[in-house]
Amino acid sequence: MLFPVLLAMVAVQSSCGSTGLQSQTPLTYRYHDHTTGMVLTCDRCPAGFYMSKHCTAATHTVCKTCPQNHFTQDWNYLPSCLYCSTFCGENQKVKEDCSSQNNRVCECEEGFYSDNGLCLRHTECPPGHGMKRRGTPETDTDCEKCPDGKFSSNFSSSAPCADHTDCASLGHRTVLQGTCWHDKMCANSCEDLKDGGEILLIRTFLSDFFSFQKIRTLRLRKLVGKLTSGEEVQQHSRHLLLKILREWVLDATVKDLGNLLLVLRNLRSNKLADRVERKMREIKEAYDCNLENRDATQSHCESDDYPPTESYIL
Repeated sequence: MLFPVLLAMVAVQSSCGSTGLQSQTPLTYRYHDHTTGMVLTCDRCPAGFYMSKHCTAATHTVCKTCPQNHFTQDWNYLPSCLYCSTFCGENQKVKEDCSSQNNRVCECEEGFYSDNGLCLRHTECPPGHGMKRRGTPETDTDCEKCPDGKFSSNFSSSAPCADHTDCASLGHRTVLQGTCWHDKMCANSCEDLKDGGEILLIRTFLSDFFSFQKIRTLRLRKLVGKLTSGEEVQQHSRHLLLKILREWVLDATVKDLGNLLLVLRNLRSNKLADRVERKMREIKEAYDCNLENRDATQSHCESDDYPPTESYIL
């Protein structure tokens, strides 16, 4: 009985081989008929069938269709079909369902990619970086730093860098030059900023500012707590903390915004406070109609803005 067992093992390997080898699979097999002692050349069964009876000197091989949830995917002489044993796991979906000719095939769900057998969420490009190539079920997102004239202010796995707004083409004045992580800020005229219009621009700027700064989560919790409740918040993720901070900025009064620098310095975040103060000053100076834009030559991604690929701010 050893010879038929070896033949069956070869058949299993044939059935489970790669599709690139299917065309090389022989269409017959040798069978030792123990009743007659003859070595016969029998026809194999096609994909979707299994060998029910070997051939004889007078009859062909008897093939039968695979039952439900079973398959063969090549010419074979298996005594039974293979069970569809592949089941989709976490963050996977069925790409090709089980049939009589193939096992179930799974792939990662939308927003995930395969890495060493696991489906991992596509990387979100950080502010200052945009999506260069969208992730697929097999590959992760490919991000790129936004070049001159473009920006990205959000974490996204699908948004490319966007063009800076052309204030001049809209008939507006450029209040603050764009960088890789925020758009240009425009105003109808410098006079419009004299009636508190600069506060709206400061809110718009600050809503993106903290996302670009790589602040340690513990420090971010303390900042959010001081600004919202006076106490450090607990057990919040970084994304949620930034969302809370953005909402605070958009709802903050002039007095609240004025206290922001004091809160940052009390938390010993002096570098962060200096950056906020510098940007606020640039915006406020824009309502002096006798001044040219002082930031026209600033770097696209200022070296002191600490992009997310560099160290955390203490």
